[in-house]
Amino acid sequence: LASEFETLEELRKDVATRLEKIKHLEQGAQARDLLVEKLNQISPLSVAEQNLLPPIHINQYAKGSWVLKAGDKASQVAFVLSGALREYYTLSDGTERTRSFALAGDWAGSLSDLLQQTASQTWVAAEADSILLCVEWHLLRPLTEQYMGWMRLSRQIAEDIYLKKVEREYELLALDANARYARALARWPELEQWFSQKDIASYIGITPVHLSRLRRDLSPV
Repeated sequence: LASEFETLEELRKDVATRLEKIKHLEQGAQARDLLVEKLNQISPLSVAEQNLLPPIHINQYAKGSWVLKAGDKASQVAFVLSGALREYYTLSDGTERTRSFALAGDWAGSLSDLLQQTASQTWVAAEADSILLCVEWHLLRPLTEQYMGWMRLSRQIAEDIYLKKVEREYELLALDANARYARALARWPELEQWFSQKDIASYIGITPVHLSRLRRDLSPV
């Protein structure tokens, strides 16, 4: 009976292991399909080019953890499946300056740090439990240098990033705080559900007290 029990236990463990592997394979296939869909929305890839997509890692980050720390080398391109990320810089006195936010459906990561391949200047923090689909940059970049569809895709992404940078500079240099706040809410309608008033104020370029007044002025009477 002992021998029979041990055999059944081993069988159960084997079945459980196989089911877990199937589960991971199914999740991986779904993740790949989703990422291909998102890439095709930016610039279409042929089926052959889609099949060149490197392995996708499904990474989970707990609230308060870092996706990237300043000083580390950026190594991955990420798509936010769920959760909320904040990208920021830290000044010499410890002050944090928010650069951007990323919510579900957004791309995340620091392209400048990826391109330079030096110590990252950017911190990327999970402000909520988050799940990211990640691809290693060193596997992805050669595709953008060898295949036409991937070249077009990388050029379109670079153009989009440049236009967003120009828009951000325009907001900071030409718009008042009220307009910058309105644009931030239009860009991320759920912004205030995920991020603190302090971090939102930092992104807009004002103090939390000033943001509180803006919110009060905009609130319906």
